[in-house]
Amino acid sequence: MFLSRHFNCVPLVEGIYCLEAKEQGGAMSNAGLIDMGDYTLIFDTFNTPQAGKDLRDAALYYFNKPIRYIVNSHWHGDHVRGNQFFSDEVIISSSRTRELMIKTQPDWLARMKKLLPNLEEDLTKLNTSLELKLNDSKQRELLSQIGYLQEIKESILTLEVTLPQLTYDRKMTIHGSARTVELLSVGTAHTECDSILFSPSDSLAFVGDIVAVDNHPLVVDGNPLSWLEALTYVERLDVNIIVPGHGPVTQKHYLQQIKRYINDIIHISESLIREDMNVDVNHIEIPEPYLGWNYGSIFYRNLEFLAKAASN
Repeated sequence: MFLSRHFNCVPLVEGIYCLEAKEQGGAMSNAGLIDMGDYTLIFDTFNTPQAGKDLRDAALYYFNKPIRYIVNSHWHGDHVRGNQFFSDEVIISSSRTRELMIKTQPDWLARMKKLLPNLEEDLTKLNTSLELKLNDSKQRELLSQIGYLQEIKESILTLEVTLPQLTYDRKMTIHGSARTVELLSVGTAHTECDSILFSPSDSLAFVGDIVAVDNHPLVVDGNPLSWLEALTYVERLDVNIIVPGHGPVTQKHYLQQIKRYINDIIHISESLIREDMNVDVNHIEIPEPYLGWNYGSIFYRNLEFLAKAASN
């Protein structure tokens, strides 16, 4: 088995692996390896160059064949910043995802380089917070933040923004000698444009961040109503295995859980407006079904975003 500090390698079906992010590494999100028969296809490339390097090494370790295609599901950095280790391969995304990468990623890197001197101070504060008596969920979140900053610190000086060379708008079909996969744009959901990879012969889909398992999904860069439509679209596919952008691999039924979460935060945010609570979300308790989920702070970011959007 290939070992990495960034991810665990989880076999799904013959020729397909989920590389599941570890909490303390530089991956931050999940990626996928797909044996197409005569070449390898990779879905998403993690958050840092160092995780991207291990991703490349894992692909060669498991399949020992040329890597031909890399797919970026959406523009968020934790899914594209390992791209630089695949500059000789063909990187694919939707047209809008590439545009958003051009708009956001160089600016992010420039800002982070300026903030590099402050990272040590931030790490010291977080480590001090760990000494307090916190619940398990908050402890995990702090440890994850510390790991994230340590990995970011390592990556900033070596990161090269690497863009997709091939784009599509709605659907792209990729044929290999072992299987055929479909890249499908589901439109606005978690971001302005999210793509999934569907392997019909395996009844399996890599769905990026339109699904997060046991993690609060972030809505502030997308639209919750069209996100619900995207989830319904995936439900209609002949798919059993769902590989989320964050958290462990799940099955089709979990799409209903994400739908419930989105509907719940919509209803809570609407109630804030009705009660004229000035978009103050801090007094709201996380609903019981989501109490054990990671990144509880995202719940409050989501509520604030939705409440403000509803009040405008």
